[in-house]
Amino acid sequence: MNDDILAGQWTQMKGSMKSWWGQLTDDDFEDIGGQKDKLIGWVQEEYGRTREQAAHEVDARLKEYNDKYGGTVADLKAKAYDIGETVAGKATEAATAVRSGVEKASSYFQEKTFDSIGADVTGLVRKYPVQSVLIGIGLGIWLARSGKH
Repeated sequence: MNDDILAGQWTQMKGSMKSWWGQLTDDDFEDIGGQKDKLIGWVQEEYGRTREQAAHEVDARLKEYNDKYGGTVADLKAKAYDIGETVAGKATEAATAVRSGVEKASSYFQEKTFDSIGADVTGLVRKYPVQSVLIGIGLGIWLARSGKH
């Protein structure tokens, strides 16, 4: 993991860092600030390692983190793109369905007379009485609320 990636992922790595180096405090974490050289110096000082040992340990831990989570970012980006494509496809399907429904409704109202529409509504109310009452209540509430504004 290079220094730029380390600096960019520093805050996300906090939990892993603390699990690797239990003596790492929040203040230490802030002081190091994603700088690999400072982290190596901190490990060297806190754990009594040589500079080479500390560098090797830090590199091993960063590689472990990158192997575990590094691909995850790329995977998430790819999945987000796929989801975006799916959503766009579904939105297009929904728009087509709405357009078709509006066209059918328009055709229905153009072909029917007022009396035949009333007969259709009466048939629906008889077939679905509970739902019709609930729709009526909902419309009444909506009309009452819209009249207050």
